[in-house]
Amino acid sequence: MTSEVGAASTGVRDLVSGPARRGRVVGVHGSCAYVLVGADLVALETADALGLPCAVRLGVDRSRAPLAAVRRDDEGRVGDGVLRAGPVTVRVTRWWAPRLPRRGSPGERLTELAALLAEHPCPVDADASVEGLVGLGPGLTPAGDDVLAGLLVGLHHHPALRDPLAAEVTALAPARTNALSAALLRHAAAGHSVPAVADVADALAGHRSDLPAAVARLVAVGHSSGTALAHGLLRAARTVAARGTGEEAVA
Repeated sequence: MTSEVGAASTGVRDLVSGPARRGRVVGVHGSCAYVLVGADLVALETADALGLPCAVRLGVDRSRAPLAAVRRDDEGRVGDGVLRAGPVTVRVTRWWAPRLPRRGSPGERLTELAALLAEHPCPVDADASVEGLVGLGPGLTPAGDDVLAGLLVGLHHHPALRDPLAAEVTALAPARTNALSAALLRHAAAGHSVPAVADVADALAGHRSDLPAAVARLVAVGHSSGTALAHGLLRAARTVAARGTGEEAVA
């Protein structure tokens, strides 16, 4: 058994701070272990991992192999300020808040993003319906889910467009996709994703000048996830441009 301290996302504050609940480890790789508790999921990440919005983050990198002894189907426990994944117990000593996308208008950056992504085709039809995307495509998180996550984050400041989509996605996801992807879709409905997504969203909104560099970092995420997330952001920008933003934007 090993004991660590970590920082938890405010996106899982209620789960981590609430009464202790038993769960199980549903996936492990070098930088992350996933603990499922009922329908909720918490990711235990090393300091150099992606920064998932449902993560408890350790202060050490993957090179230190802090999760080497954790195995799929190990017992897990979450609550009372503690996360346990097999032999690793983490006491949460501080909190961090996942970034939200910043408000802005893409303008000509929409054309620039489309041109950049022409070199990175989406592994699924990014313009398909919700039913045509949830749970479909390759990847630990199916590419169709990643498109929808990017779309939800991109529509964060436009509730008239976002809310009906979020309701449909979160209703379908539990029965159509895996627990990790369903959890990330719930967080995306609140505007939260990994920092690489927020970087592209911010550049697209005019708050960063390095859109090509931000896109390059995002498409490098996973085997297909980053590319699909980027195409979801592109679809969101096109949707907002086609519908107009005036009365739909958050005040």
